[in-house]
Amino acid sequence: MKKHILISAILLNGVFYAQSNCDNVKLENTNLKSEIQTIKTENDYLKKVLEINAPILESEKDNNNFRITKVVGNKTDKTITITSLIEAKDVDKNLVIQDISIIDLGGELYKADLFKSSNTYPELSTTVPMKLHFSFKDIVDNPLLIKILRFRVNSSLKSNTFTKSNSDLEFRDLKVIWN
Repeated sequence: MKKHILISAILLNGVFYAQSNCDNVKLENTNLKSEIQTIKTENDYLKKVLEINAPILESEKDNNNFRITKVVGNKTDKTITITSLIEAKDVDKNLVIQDISIIDLGGELYKADLFKSSNTYPELSTTVPMKLHFSFKDIVDNPLLIKILRFRVNSSLKSNTFTKSNSDLEFRDLKVIWN
């Protein structure tokens, strides 16, 4: 009889110990679920950060990469600002960006406001992107789409200014985000 009581006491003790261990496992499980949720929110934040400079349109001419990253309009100032990244792929270069203009869906032509735009004579280092802003003023009717962004680029090597290349670039169908 004492053996049966001893065995049943050991079994009951094991059951109670297993029950308390199960509570610890449940607590660890809820902690892990909350950690996974915080990691997911951080991951979403990092994905949004990576999308900041994601190009809307991209073009490559003369081993220069041109990316349009943002097109923002301001309703109160009646301006449109186009943000772009320009990168030299092969060697260090001097660029001259000229004749910057946009055409909206109504056929209106707007020239860049060079006083509010970035420097149009950038010096590019190899594989280092440079951010440039082009500003256009006196925009009529707040267009939602820019049909064409057009500009001319003259590039020369920093080491040899006699070798020059000229190219015309066009970006089509740029959606404007109005503030």
